[in-house]
Order: sequence, then C-alpha cells, then structure tokens
Amino acid sequence: MKTKTPNLTEMGVMNPDQIIGYSVVHVADDMDVLKINYRRPKNSFLPKRRRYEFKRMSKPMPGNELHGEQAIRYEISPILARATVELDSLLADKKQMTATKQGLKQELAELNTEFNERIDHLSKMIDALD
Repeated sequence: MKTKTPNLTEMGVMNPDQIIGYSVVHVADDMDVLKINYRRPKNSFLPKRRRYEFKRMSKPMPGNELHGEQAIRYEISPILARATVELDSLLADKKQMTATKQGLKQELAELNTEFNERIDHLSKMIDALD
C-alpha cells in the first residue's frame, strides 16, 4: 500500500520510500526540529539525514491572571503535526510489509519441510514395493 504524502512533498521530501526513521526535537519555546533519516542507495550524493525547522504558533492563555511570558502558550506547527502523521503512516506501512515478508518466508520454509517429508515417505513406499 502506497501512502500519500502531500505535506512531506510540500516540505521538499522527494523520496519518501527511502525514509527509515525520524525524530522531533523541541529546541526552544517557539521552535521544533524534525530530523528525517534515509536509507540511500550506494554511491548516492543525497544526504542520509535532513533537518527541518518549524516555528511554534503562539496563542494567548485564557484568563486574566497571567501576564507577560506566562500569558502565551506555544502550539506545534500544523504542518509539522500533519508531517508526523504521514511519517508514522509511512513507517507503519514499511513495518507491515516487513512483517508480511517474514511471514511468507516462514510459510515457505514450513511448506518446504512438509514437501521434503512427503517425498521421503513416497520414496520409502516405492523402495518397499521392490
């Protein structure tokens, strides 16, 4: 299943299929940093990690009793919030694909074992007829 990533595309992420992880760091009251890690092909000139900075939105606190710096709260950028949702979805799809791949390999190994046991059984039955 291919996840659509319009917010990541808007940020300049051109290869979302190469993303292997991300982290969000709150560096200041009004600033968040998103770091995206990539698995690049061998000899690629593209970076293995990109960094994006997002300003937090300031909103006044409800009530009249707070003044100055205490009267302002900072909320995460809507673009960052949507980008993290897309990243979570992307990484969940990859994890599901990996789990499916491992399951198929295990099923193939079990089938191979059963098939070989059946061949051995038939070989013994043929030898018993002689």
